[in-house]
Amino acid sequence: MEMRQPDQRWRRLLMVARRALVVPLLALLAPMAAAQEPTAQTVYFAGSGNAALDQHLIQLLEQELPADTTLEKVSDDQLPAITSRPIVTVGPAAFTRVRQASRSAPILATLVDREFITSFAERAPGQISAVYYDVPLIRQALTGKAILPQATKIALLATADSVELYEPLIDELPRFGLEARVFLVERPDRLIPTLVRALGYGDFLLAAPDSAIYNPRTIKYILLTAYRRNQIVIGPSQAYVKAGALASSYAPFPEMARLAGDYLAEFFESGAFPAPTYPEQYRVEINEQVARSMNIPLPGRDEIAERVNRQLANDGETAND
Repeated sequence: MEMRQPDQRWRRLLMVARRALVVPLLALLAPMAAAQEPTAQTVYFAGSGNAALDQHLIQLLEQELPADTTLEKVSDDQLPAITSRPIVTVGPAAFTRVRQASRSAPILATLVDREFITSFAERAPGQISAVYYDVPLIRQALTGKAILPQATKIALLATADSVELYEPLIDELPRFGLEARVFLVERPDRLIPTLVRALGYGDFLLAAPDSAIYNPRTIKYILLTAYRRNQIVIGPSQAYVKAGALASSYAPFPEMARLAGDYLAEFFESGAFPAPTYPEQYRVEINEQVARSMNIPLPGRDEIAERVNRQLANDGETAND
């Protein structure tokens, strides 16, 4: 027994010594560990379901995000848990999914039209914002003017629900030497007869992002009717140019990603998004085959875009150049 007591005392002394060394060591390492904790902000990405489009936008957004910010794709079952970190949505369907799953999540919508997102943004300013996908109608109108410099009259088609969409445009046009008239399509079976009347009035037909008029079911008949009467259609998007419209302005994806990056930086700084807005830079898509078949001499894409920019910058002073 006498031999075991010294052993026990030595063990106690060793334990005390170890504690004396460990505590200062932990105190020394703690600040270092804290300094190494990740400081990255997280942005979630709710895609459109088009894998190629989503991957392209992810690559563009990653180049524009603020420093120390990561972009993570989010699945539908993860959405309810996201309440304070921003989510970038692609297209109306993705926005709707996210909004239904999490009413408190900050959302930056992309590839959505102004008409779609405005009411949401007005009800939740700072929490919901957007980079608009559609093009201001005045820019589309001036795209037509750049192609047909002598044009003075624009034909517009609308339903009773969408006629208000054109009111701001009609007020703006006189500054640019243009005027417009809205032709009301009272019911679906009156679309083509109303279109024929509109084509008889205008130097060209300006198509707006109005799905009641311009949609996959109707666009073929609208474009064929205009073509047979030797009238051009401008807008509303690149997709319609490929289908047979003569031209349309559009915002390139890198420009939309740049603006989205600015909005996310503002959100992380202030806790709120700026109000929805249009991109600042636009390009022009043209259908050269349609132009040749209608014997319309086309300026280059860059030249058309520059003419539009010049007129907007000068508030119409070069309208008759």
